[in-house]
Amino acid sequence: MHVTFLGTAAAEGYPAIWCRCERCAIARSRGGPNLRFRASILVNNDLLVDPGPDLVAASIRHGLDLADVQAVLITHLHDDHVDPTTLYWRAPGFAVPPLPEALVVGTGPSLRRLHDRNGVPLNPGSTRLRLHTATLGERIEVATGGLQSADPRAKPQRTLIPGGIPTTGPARRYEVVVVPASHAGPTEEAAFFAIRQVLGPESEGRHGNDAPAILYATDTGPFSDVAWELLHTLGDEGWRYDTVIIDATLGTGGPGTSHMNLDQVAWHHDEMARRDLIRHGARRMAHHFSHNGTPPHEDLVAHLAPLGIVPSYDGLSLDA
Repeated sequence: MHVTFLGTAAAEGYPAIWCRCERCAIARSRGGPNLRFRASILVNNDLLVDPGPDLVAASIRHGLDLADVQAVLITHLHDDHVDPTTLYWRAPGFAVPPLPEALVVGTGPSLRRLHDRNGVPLNPGSTRLRLHTATLGERIEVATGGLQSADPRAKPQRTLIPGGIPTTGPARRYEVVVVPASHAGPTEEAAFFAIRQVLGPESEGRHGNDAPAILYATDTGPFSDVAWELLHTLGDEGWRYDTVIIDATLGTGGPGTSHMNLDQVAWHHDEMARRDLIRHGARRMAHHFSHNGTPPHEDLVAHLAPLGIVPSYDGLSLDA
């Protein structure tokens, strides 16, 4: 799977919008990987995790066309991970049809946040969306690409695409598992995701237990017993991760319960290996950084290098 980091910061961004602390000043001065939008990733070109408030800016900054996105996973309802109106801009008048239908997966509290700019709950028909209210622990099969149905919203005089049938990439299929996160209150039903690609050019030659997989674990504190049990169940079925991306919001600060510091990130990576849940040579990553605890990027790289951990940065693109 190909993963692009659209944003890698915590809720306030990095540098934080209203802040003149030393770290924010350094980030503005140095630029480059020190400038972080709120956290979001794109898998291949058709699966998006967290449609947050910086998605428009990130797509422009990185030169990305997101029209092929056909699956959107929402970790939880906090503003930095789901901007209520982001998906509304798929409606005619903002995006010219045809678009492929997109499946949106999130727990109930997350999906209830989606609305138009007047606060009216999102209309799946006008935005070409299919909403799936997920439960913690649920397994979902996601299909993208290949042949698409015609978009009934398309008007021949406004599109160059014949028949109103959207063009997409190759057929892909993902297995997605909704893992309970240690974050926010229990009624908010925060989650993180195990994602395995079982069909598509990126998984060609890798079948069954060898299918490429990533674990995207943000926002979360230390994994709960329930989360570990679910990960073990997947492990017993042959899931092994090529890339593990773990919340590191607290940086060099003290340990947390709803976010993690770098020591907790390192422990979780080591524990994933000890429990035989990752492949040999798997990529170990830290992600979701706050200026309150995270040093400038160059210092962060140096701090994590002896631990075999790589920090994410906006625009980082890799094959998982």
